[in-house]
Amino acid sequence: MAENITKMQKLQADRVHQQHWILRYALQRNYHAPVTDLLDQGITVLDSGCGPATWTFEMGETYPNSKFYGIDALNVFPESIKPPNVEFCLSNIAIKIPFPDNTFDYIHQRLLILGLTNDDWENALKELYRVLKPGGYVEIVEPDMQDLCNMGPYLHKTQYTMSDMLLSRNMVPKIAIELQDRLTRTGFVDVVLKMTPLKLNHTDKFGQLLWEDYRHAYLNIRPIMAKSNPEWQDAEVYANYIDLCGKEAKENKTCVNWYAYYAQKPSVS
Repeated sequence: MAENITKMQKLQADRVHQQHWILRYALQRNYHAPVTDLLDQGITVLDSGCGPATWTFEMGETYPNSKFYGIDALNVFPESIKPPNVEFCLSNIAIKIPFPDNTFDYIHQRLLILGLTNDDWENALKELYRVLKPGGYVEIVEPDMQDLCNMGPYLHKTQYTMSDMLLSRNMVPKIAIELQDRLTRTGFVDVVLKMTPLKLNHTDKFGQLLWEDYRHAYLNIRPIMAKSNPEWQDAEVYANYIDLCGKEAKENKTCVNWYAYYAQKPSVS
C-alpha cells in the first residue's frame, strides 16, 4: 500500500477486500455486462472508483489479454505488486477522468453510494460517457440503502437514519432506483437491470457474511448516526441496537436489493 495511507483507510480497504469476496460468492460472478468474449480477446477496461482494487486485480489475472485501469480519489490501491496488465490513476471521477474521449471498451463501477453527491453523480456519468468508446459497455452496481425487503422497526429506524443523513449531505440514498433514468438522460442506450435480493443474516453462510460486513460498516459510522439519535452517542447502546437489527433480519429473512445496470454508448452511425 502507499505510504500515506492511514490506519483507518487500511481497515476500510481490508473490509472492501472481504466485501468483494462476499459479493462474488453471492452473485457467482464479477460482472453482468455481456463482455466475456471481448475480455478474452483483449479490451481496455476502467474500474471507476476502484478503492483497494480487489475487483481490478482479480479481473486482470482472469483476463490477461485485456488492459485494466483502476481510478480512485484516494491512494489506497497497491502500487508495486500488481498484474502486468493493471495500472492505477489517482483522480476524482466526479471532476475529471484523465483519459481521452473514447478510450475504454468497458467501464465498471460499484458501491459509490457513500462517496458521491447528487451533483457528483451527474458529473461522473458524463465523464464515464465521454471516455467510453461508441458501442462500449458501462456497468454500475449499487444497493438500495433505504428500503430493505422484509425489514422490521429496528432496521427501518437504522436505514432511514442513514437515508436522512445522506440527504442532508446532498447524497442519493435511492441511487440504485434512479440509475436507469440517469443513465438514459446521460445518453446511454439499451439499459439492462439485473436485480438480486441479497440475504442479510439468514439462510446460509453468505447471509451471515453479509451481516458481518453490514454490522462492521454501521459500527464505523456511529458518530455520524448519533447526530440524528443522541442515545447512540453511547457506543455500547449503539452496538446493542445494531445487534437487535441483526436478530430482526434473521427472523424476518430480510434482504438487501442489489441493482446491477449495464448499458451502451451509442455506436457511431
